[in-house]
Amino acid sequence: MQVIQQEPYFCPPLIDSQPCHPMRILLLLLFCASIARAQVTLVREAPNDSFDLGCSTCRLEVTELAITRGQHAIPMNMKKPVSVNLLMWRYYDNIVQKEVLMVDEPFWTTGVQLIDEVPDDALLSIHLNLSWIDSTGQTHKFYLVLAGLSRQDFTRLPVETTYDPDTYAPYRFAAIGQIMLENDEWETYDSFEGSCFLNQIDLKKRTISGTFEFVANRIGMEKLGIFSNGKFSR
Repeated sequence: MQVIQQEPYFCPPLIDSQPCHPMRILLLLLFCASIARAQVTLVREAPNDSFDLGCSTCRLEVTELAITRGQHAIPMNMKKPVSVNLLMWRYYDNIVQKEVLMVDEPFWTTGVQLIDEVPDDALLSIHLNLSWIDSTGQTHKFYLVLAGLSRQDFTRLPVETTYDPDTYAPYRFAAIGQIMLENDEWETYDSFEGSCFLNQIDLKKRTISGTFEFVANRIGMEKLGIFSNGKFSR
């Protein structure tokens, strides 16, 4: 896992006026070694943790994408959706004699993508589920929401969204991060500051790209998480 250091460390020099006792030298070497390890190890009990999501050996993947009506205050986990994904398609099934929803456009009949029936100025929310594989191969989860957008915004990209405590603010961004620990438990972080740029989106092909960063509170502990260099593409 990539760690951003805020303060450089150094080892105190030997004082020339004092004799170089072998035990004193050994203690100094052990002290320096412990500091060197701290520079590359994430200290979980520190006041804050920093995560470089774009490190050279990391991977950030979009696992799920959804667009919903209205302004959602928090991101939606697509494994437990709470609203209809407007990227889905509707068609009339002659066998069951009713309209049916499916993820992909039906190739055997005419279908309608739900978002095509939404007015151009209606407020929408984009939900992104991401998997982040860090430099150690560990997988973590991120959930993003870009709320207060409209279909008109998709034609004048890029669009910036920023965190706002007002859940009904236009162009609002919010994020939740779930960091996996060594004992198979999660640390959950809830954003209180940050921004996300939507650079590209294709509603028919369900492709999207953008960048984001945020600062979050660790739920259940007085601790901050600083997440930088997030880049997603699908």
